[in-house]
Amino acid sequence: MKVLISFANPKMGAKLFGLTRALFSKSQENLSIVALHVVSVESQSEGFPILEEDEIFQAVREEASGSDFSFETVGFPSDWIVPGIVEIAKSKEIDLLLLGAARSLFSDNLLGGKVGDVLRHLSELDVAVLADNGLVSPIEPIIYSPGLDSAPLFPFSSGLSTFIEKPIPVLSGVNQSEFGISQTNQFKPWIPFSLNAAADQTKNLAILDYNTYKSFHSVLLDRQGLSFLILRKGT
Repeated sequence: MKVLISFANPKMGAKLFGLTRALFSKSQENLSIVALHVVSVESQSEGFPILEEDEIFQAVREEASGSDFSFETVGFPSDWIVPGIVEIAKSKEIDLLLLGAARSLFSDNLLGGKVGDVLRHLSELDVAVLADNGLVSPIEPIIYSPGLDSAPLFPFSSGLSTFIEKPIPVLSGVNQSEFGISQTNQFKPWIPFSLNAAADQTKNLAILDYNTYKSFHSVLLDRQGLSFLILRKGT
C-alpha cells in the first residue's frame, strides 16, 4: 500500500502521517508513505512566510522515526498547487491520496477550493480528506454508514480498529419502507442515521463516504469538536 499525504501546515502533516499509520496498522510491512508539501510561491506575497524544508518536514520525520515501513518526503515551490499534487500522485503510482484541510473549507462549498480540484483531476484514484476540527489523541472514531454504498468504509477502517484496540461503532441506515415511503425516487425526507439525539459526544472522528458527506454536510457541521475523514472511491 502506497499512500501520499499532502499538507500545507507541518502540524497537519504529522497528524496525517499518524492517521495513515493507524489506518494501515494491519499491513505496515507493505506500507509506503510519501509526504508532500507543495510550497506556494504566491503565499509569500500574501504575508505568509515560506518555511525551509527542514521546518516543513520536521514534525513528520519525528513521527516517522523508528518506523519499519518505507517513507520519503517531497517538497518543491510552485504557484500551481493542484497540478503539483496531481503530478506527484500519478508519478508515484500511489494507491491512496490523503489530504489535510481545515474544517472551515467545507462549510461553504462542500469539498471546494483546491481539495475539490484535486478530486476532479484524480477521479480514478481513491482519495481521503481529513477535515480537521482539532482532532487529538486518543482517536475516538465512529462510522456513519447509511447503506450499502458505504461498504468501502469497513475495510478502509479495519486497521484503525486494530490500532485503537477496540471496535469502531457504526451508525447505520434505516430502511425507508419503515416510514411508509414507497416511491423513494420522488420523495426522500430520509436521514440515514441519528445525527443529534443519539450522537455520542465523546467521538472526535466521523468516518464517512463522500456521497454521505455531500448529502448531509450542513447537519454534520453542527457537531462541535468533530473532525471528518471522508473517503471518495476512485472510478
